[in-house]
Amino acid sequence: MNITKFDSNVEMTDFLAKDIIEKLAAAINETQQATLLVSGGRSPIALFKILSESELDWSRVIISLVDDRWVDVAHQDSNEALIKEHLLVGNASKATFIGLVGDEDSAFDGIDKVVARIGDIKRIDVMILGMGEDGHTASIFPCSAQVDSAMSPDNHARLFASQPTTAPHQRISFTLNEILAAKQVYLPLTGEKKLKVFEQAQQIKDQSAMPISAVINKHVALDVLVSQ
Repeated sequence: MNITKFDSNVEMTDFLAKDIIEKLAAAINETQQATLLVSGGRSPIALFKILSESELDWSRVIISLVDDRWVDVAHQDSNEALIKEHLLVGNASKATFIGLVGDEDSAFDGIDKVVARIGDIKRIDVMILGMGEDGHTASIFPCSAQVDSAMSPDNHARLFASQPTTAPHQRISFTLNEILAAKQVYLPLTGEKKLKVFEQAQQIKDQSAMPISAVINKHVALDVLVSQ
């Protein structure tokens, strides 16, 4: 794990964008294709803008989400809608996007179709994770009944459906094993509160209580970026 501190969000975002573009370009040179998985929320919007304007050969890039809320794409809480508005524009509009949400009423009913849909994602070259103040990452919530299964080393499923008790909407998410298999993972953190959560997660023994701790302690290519 590498930890890099920055004086501002702008500095961190510029560094992250440059590094992601370099990693994706290297993957394209190696295999003729690259895969980028991103997280939702408002924080990555500035990063998405820089990426969307880069001169990368986006026609060879597959973009998907680490997780999403099981809502219609027109819903204000849809991560897919956020990605389509802020990342899949400009040069990056040439990328292939694979969404994680289907038409079924329940994520638990729709997950099999979504698993089939992500079959074109053979490997994850770059993944951008987020972290909640409860220590969740992706949609691996410590409050959910699915947390232990999602984090189990014996769970070889790529995706899982979850129902958090402290957040709205059912979710669909990549499992911990899939996160750990990603070639490069970035965890951007902003502010003292997030830094304290991260420091707590480094020390915690019960990883299901703070799922991000499993990524921190197990991923061999994790870059943690911290800004004030």
